[in-house]
Amino acid sequence: MWNRYCDGETEFLNLRKIFVRMVDRYGNISDAVKFEDTGRKKILCFEMNPECQEENGVVLTKALKAVLDTLELEHFVVLKGAVGTGKSTCLKYVYDLYKRNQWDVRRVGIIGQSILNVDGKRKLLCCDDLFGVYNRGNFAVAAEIIISLENIEQKVNQNMKVVLAIHDHVYEELQKSHFIKVFQNKRVVVDFNELSDAEMLLIFNNQRKIGHCAKNPKCLFRNVGFESIKDTLKENTGKLGNPILTLLYSNLHDTKKDTQDIVKELCLIFQNMLEHNPDLFHVLLYVMFVETHSLDDEVKEWAFKLGGLSSTTVEQNVGRLNAFLFVQDDGRRIKIKHELLSFALFKWCASSTRYMPLLLKHCQFQMIEEIIRPISSPNQSEFCVILKDEMYPVLNSRILEENLIVHVKVHPLMESSKFRYSLYLMMKSEPLIRESLVTKKKNHKDKSSTKK
Repeated sequence: MWNRYCDGETEFLNLRKIFVRMVDRYGNISDAVKFEDTGRKKILCFEMNPECQEENGVVLTKALKAVLDTLELEHFVVLKGAVGTGKSTCLKYVYDLYKRNQWDVRRVGIIGQSILNVDGKRKLLCCDDLFGVYNRGNFAVAAEIIISLENIEQKVNQNMKVVLAIHDHVYEELQKSHFIKVFQNKRVVVDFNELSDAEMLLIFNNQRKIGHCAKNPKCLFRNVGFESIKDTLKENTGKLGNPILTLLYSNLHDTKKDTQDIVKELCLIFQNMLEHNPDLFHVLLYVMFVETHSLDDEVKEWAFKLGGLSSTTVEQNVGRLNAFLFVQDDGRRIKIKHELLSFALFKWCASSTRYMPLLLKHCQFQMIEEIIRPISSPNQSEFCVILKDEMYPVLNSRILEENLIVHVKVHPLMESSKFRYSLYLMMKSEPLIRESLVTKKKNHKDKSSTKK
């Protein structure tokens, strides 16, 4: 059956009713069924579910529809799944949908008590990567977030809805130290890990239309069928979502070689980039360090340490990075497209004696806070990087210079006696810095007292 759910060309009236009768009589169509060659592009038929649709390039999966249905009945929804399962895509779809429906829609980084205040307007709050993009972070404000979540059902009403997204491994780490009651409510938690073959077929086809093959008509990956992709995805360990894997396959074809260790494959790509095009690599590394770079601004002074990087070098290489999936831009601002790419680049840097000190000194601190763990930490996910003892002084120097101690005082690093001792020795040898820290802590306490 050729229909709009497969090739976008033909519509059949009453197709849904016909399909239901066919399933009732004959059962589901076998995965092995292929279409006869009628001159059209061949496709595989897996589930042929008329409910599997797409809108403006977004596949309306069962999970996404479940979020929309839940929002109709509830005021609070949690999107839970592995990295790269489509949670952020769903958040963006919900954001755009409610904005078109005249809601006051806001993206927030942290859920706090003040944000949940209802002012009479119809308001939707979207919070992606709650508690951390890579691993659990936001240690300094975790208690406030948890209190807000525990009170969220009392705070919101018909004029406010809240949508949160959290990675599976962040959720699991959080559960070891905190019991968050609202996460146990199955009515409001939507699992994004399960995708049907029909949904993955649509997602893969959309990704390939705008991927590397679209720009290279001679690319051999054009001839790779979904049946082959499906076999490769069977090797997925579940730590990553199938959509991010097929996105990588569609743009960085070598990543298909080792689905079980995709980060390793990405690190090899970065190593090859450094060897053959160091300027391109250093631009990518700089963007990862600063998170977002405006092409209208000059690069930071320390950027020169990255192979003599300059603003001109960035301008000359941005287009090439965009062609390889690595960065996205909205005209003049660029950032790395997906956190998996950022993590792989971070992990590669951590393995380099040349780049690790630069990473600890200049990378966005939130990323360091979420990824770095001591070797003694009991909570080490696949997205952790162990900080070696010899790197303690480098990180501690930055913590003291930038007055970041408030961010690490409850961090897992402080569970390491060696790290604490290294920090203590550095504070002892830097009286001026220590004095400024004491002053800052006093001011922080004064502000807290005033708020109370």
